[in-house]
Amino acid sequence: MPQRNPTTIPPTTPSAAVTLGLAPGQSLWLCLPPGSALHTTQGEVSLRFAPRDFGHALHTLPQMRLGAGEHLPEGWNTKATWVQVGNALHCRSEIQVIEGTPRPGLWHQLRHLLRSAFAGRDKTAKNRTFGKVPAMR
Repeated sequence: MPQRNPTTIPPTTPSAAVTLGLAPGQSLWLCLPPGSALHTTQGEVSLRFAPRDFGHALHTLPQMRLGAGEHLPEGWNTKATWVQVGNALHCRSEIQVIEGTPRPGLWHQLRHLLRSAFAGRDKTAKNRTFGKVPAMR
């Protein structure tokens, strides 16, 4: 069996999917991080969302049902969201939760900006330009 080295995985790949099975009548609460996806792979599940604050009022999103092969629309959650997932049928249901790609941190963005600024430096030029931007003297 080949071994995977965790350092070879780039930081922009999404994490692996977590598969959860629900028995008939079973429900559970999930906290979905921003950018995550929820897929129904078997059966039918009902989703009930926790109240969210919009200004000075709480608003509860309507209850949804997802059949086998359906998923929540892309970009539906920009914040972490609590969802109650329940089995809507009298047979086993199964869902997959896939976390979104993490955004690069501030240090990573700064390092990338500095690398790109100094990578374009032309050492053979007489006016010492950085790409097409002249250097300060």
